[in-house]
Amino acid sequence: MNKNNNNSLKFFLWSPMLSNVGTNGAMIGMAKSLKKYSDAEIYLINILGEFTQYKKENFFIIDFLKINDLIPKTGKISKYLILIFSILSIPFLIRQVLKYKPNIIITGLVGFIPCILKFLFKDLIVINSIQGYPKFNFIRKFIWKMFYKKSDYLITMTKQTKKDLEEIVGIDPKKIFTIENPILNRNIKMMSLETIDNEDKFIFNKKVFCAIGRLTHQKNFMQLLKLVKKYSDQTNEDFNLIILGEGEKRKELENYIEKNKIKNFYLLGFKDNPYKYLAKSNVYICPSLWEEPGHTLMEAGYLNVPILTSNCPNGPNEIIQNDYNGTKYELGNKKDFFNKLKKINSYEASEKKKLLINMKKIAINYSQLRFAKKFLKLIN
Repeated sequence: MNKNNNNSLKFFLWSPMLSNVGTNGAMIGMAKSLKKYSDAEIYLINILGEFTQYKKENFFIIDFLKINDLIPKTGKISKYLILIFSILSIPFLIRQVLKYKPNIIITGLVGFIPCILKFLFKDLIVINSIQGYPKFNFIRKFIWKMFYKKSDYLITMTKQTKKDLEEIVGIDPKKIFTIENPILNRNIKMMSLETIDNEDKFIFNKKVFCAIGRLTHQKNFMQLLKLVKKYSDQTNEDFNLIILGEGEKRKELENYIEKNKIKNFYLLGFKDNPYKYLAKSNVYICPSLWEEPGHTLMEAGYLNVPILTSNCPNGPNEIIQNDYNGTKYELGNKKDFFNKLKKINSYEASEKKKLLINMKKIAINYSQLRFAKKFLKLIN
């Protein structure tokens, strides 16, 4: 790839968020990928402080407000605050476009705001990267038809989302492309080799089932606790379950564990390095109600951890194929979960190796190099 072809480009990256979510990790992956493989100038639009932690990276960071440590990070209140402050930032964003004259804005969240700029700046290219599974109620459908259709391109990571954008929103299919997020790099592998925190080492004296994600409705961890408890009661298998992440459902999950006097379930909270926990686990479990596409599935595949996931839309249901690259259970089906977890724990070494190799072939598409090749081909 010829880096000089793109050395005059300026990119704005926009993704307002209060909490630590996979989307912002994906946006930073995009920034690093484009910086490395195109020599473009990268500007991170820091609306609420979501990019503050990346100040040491070789990017330009343009601050609006840095209040992510002052207001609630999860729940309905945070969603309203993100929307309100994003709207309030429109004059600020217009000034930055006038000042820095970017060629392209890439959005991860609240993507309709940059689309508004298309009314003012006809030559500005807006590329919406669809990071979450879009659920179209009446209001959202209106917003998508009014603003998102103004996007020059939309990037999806699953076939079903592409189909929904075409059929529900009416977006021209020629504008929609599949480009996987650049979330995997050698640093993840290096971090996975680090030692487990001293206070958690005892957990790994047994077999470990691992789940990762924000403690929210979407991640469906309450159902996971109930399913794994039933599995534990019926098999008497000696294992520990760990969940890495924080969120508004923590108290509810803690109460369930305490009420049922469960001794082998651990809510370990947010970890700066979740990979050292994931890599040393025996099974990675994704119980989500929906994912687009499910970054932790790719991270588990990259780190050679067998995967058990719900068949939720869109990513897990499309990406995981039973007995090929993982194991998939019917969402909410206790018997199916029981049988599939039992199955994944009884794989022969050759069967397990085959699954891991096939999953890694898929995960490698989520590298920075693969992203850069596809993305730069798109804009050229």
